[in-house]
Amino acid sequence: MPPFSTWLLPSLPCRLLVLLAVALAAGRATGADTPLAEQATRCHMLARSSPHDALALADRLLAVPALPPEVEIRAITCRSTALTLLGRNQDSGQMAARLHVLLQTPGLPLENYDQIQRRTAWLLLRDGLTEEGLQILEAMQERSIAGGNVSGQVLALGHIALIHAEQLGDPEGALHYQRRAFALSGHLQRPPLLQDLTLNYNHGYVLLQLRRHDEADKALGRAEDIARRLSGQDVLLHRIRSDRAEILRARGQPEAARARLLPILHWQKHNSPMGQISTLQYLARIALEQGALEEARNLAEEMLAVSEAGKFPVNTLDSLDLLAEVSLVQGDMVQVRSCLQRVRQLERDRRMGSKGLARLARLQARAEQALDPVRINVLQEASRDRVLRNAALAAGMLLLLLNGGLYLRLHRQLRQLRRLHAADAAGEASTRGQATRTVTPDLLGDASQHIPTNSPDRATAMRNAEGLPLY
Repeated sequence: MPPFSTWLLPSLPCRLLVLLAVALAAGRATGADTPLAEQATRCHMLARSSPHDALALADRLLAVPALPPEVEIRAITCRSTALTLLGRNQDSGQMAARLHVLLQTPGLPLENYDQIQRRTAWLLLRDGLTEEGLQILEAMQERSIAGGNVSGQVLALGHIALIHAEQLGDPEGALHYQRRAFALSGHLQRPPLLQDLTLNYNHGYVLLQLRRHDEADKALGRAEDIARRLSGQDVLLHRIRSDRAEILRARGQPEAARARLLPILHWQKHNSPMGQISTLQYLARIALEQGALEEARNLAEEMLAVSEAGKFPVNTLDSLDLLAEVSLVQGDMVQVRSCLQRVRQLERDRRMGSKGLARLARLQARAEQALDPVRINVLQEASRDRVLRNAALAAGMLLLLLNGGLYLRLHRQLRQLRRLHAADAAGEASTRGQATRTVTPDLLGDASQHIPTNSPDRATAMRNAEGLPLY
């Protein structure tokens, strides 16, 4: 059967899709109009749809002198992703040393630091340095627990599931941790991300290996829906469609499966050697079931050649198992013995040591203790309640401020109106008095002198003369 990994281990192209986009420092490449950060982001998008173009772009970025650390991180991870998808694992392993140097960058943001650690852990695990890789994953798990980072905790459970599926050959154990990861990710109120795509795909693939085909088809269908929404996921979309075609074969529809697999294989030969390996396996099984033994043997040998060229140990094991099975049906016992001897040697080389097993046990124990969906659900609900309460208080304060501001504004306008009205009235009265003195200066003289003492107009006239307001 094909492998499970989508991120940590060397068996699936989608293992690299969990590396999430982070904020990058902007800059400009020599002779280019596009900022360096945008080019690095584009590189990651290309890696999941056109690895050849992504590799070329990553090489151009890494050739820029004095590249900002954030952009360099993205370019290195993009380059190693593209190399792996193209079956050049030996070249991609050289990136680990450069990532270790970047970890020493002063003031490196935590997001970038975590991204480097994820990539480094994957490279170490892929190259058989299990204990070192698990040590990094353990530190990341503790940091996500201490910081209440649910997304990081989901990734931690996903890592443990992948190790069970790949290193230990324990799909049931992988299924247990995947379900816990789903229980946690259900509390994340956000649109789907690459890690959700990876989690759903891995889950579907584990179910496929366990021959739980109906459940596998549903999980792979969810992964395909997410991949379409995220866009730029051609590598994984072809892998998902290949796996779903294998479900058709298992349901007794070999010709329908073959019709879907052939165009997928043609695309994967140029863009995704790892996906090509699984598709060759599915086609070989169809040929074997239909009695086309030479065709099945040729497909199994091609599968082995691609696996060995790409340095994919898990795929190599699957290829040898399939070739031994075909050789057994053909009666070629020499080939059967040769394949089985190579399988035993590879399994010995890949066996996890006691230190690695002990570290994995600590990872699992910590996950069981701290990554409890019920407890985290309570924390998430409490956090949401605090956010809502704070938002309500902030809204109330804002309304009070707005009402107070409106009151002050109306009060100032009212005072201005009073002053204007008083000024208009004073000016009007002054004009009337001046007009009287001008027309009859000799006859009237001082107006106040000619108004009887008991006249009701005397007070008004005196106030007008003193310039006081009428009210």
